[in-house]
Amino acid sequence: MAIERVGSFPHPHLFTVEEYLAFEERSEFKHEFIDGVIYDWGDPYPDAPVHPDYVPGRPMPHLFTVDEYLAFEAESEFKHEFIDGIIYDMTGGTFHHSKIKVNVFRALLPQLDDTLFEILNSDMSVKVGESRYVYPDVSVVRGQPQLEDNDTTLLNPVVAVEVTSPASFDYDRVEKRAFYRAIASLQAYLVIDQHRVHVDLYTRREDGWLQQTFDGMEDIARLQGLGCDLALAAIYRAISFP
Repeated sequence: MAIERVGSFPHPHLFTVEEYLAFEERSEFKHEFIDGVIYDWGDPYPDAPVHPDYVPGRPMPHLFTVDEYLAFEAESEFKHEFIDGIIYDMTGGTFHHSKIKVNVFRALLPQLDDTLFEILNSDMSVKVGESRYVYPDVSVVRGQPQLEDNDTTLLNPVVAVEVTSPASFDYDRVEKRAFYRAIASLQAYLVIDQHRVHVDLYTRREDGWLQQTFDGMEDIARLQGLGCDLALAAIYRAISFP
């Protein structure tokens, strides 16, 4: 069964020699390493998941287990997302990307002060499936956070925020939206464009998800689950566009 990798996904991580050797030392099995890709030996088992880059007659790129990913992530200098056995690089931040994240924090903090809600930054990963881990730019949890993996992974966010980059534009709006919506606790998903005034808000309702689009500096996105507002003027504070 071939695993589908959608074209809008980030680029799979290319491993360094040091990362490969550390992985090989931990692994029960042997793997080959060519130009940044770790390969399994032998043909895949019948009915076993198949890497989307696998070419019959050639070695198959390794599909990582959750434990292998978490061990790699714990030692890595950088953050990586994990979807169905594949470790993906995260796109680098820009000035606008970083500034918008800070603006969202500044807008939410005074409204959520002395409430049951806690705001978390992109250092906290979120589990969006049994074999799927992502890093939202901002997340909010209500009450006691449910954590796993030595407190590095949040299981019960109520709000997730992504600030798009050119490489993640479709990924954030399509694939990640589906991932986040699978979390039972999630009440809202916010996608913010860093290159223009444009915000998409997806809000959970009893009859499904409501999508709202805001593209004016005078607009206000109402986060009903938090009981607070996000003004676009606050989100794009001190940012100018050509």
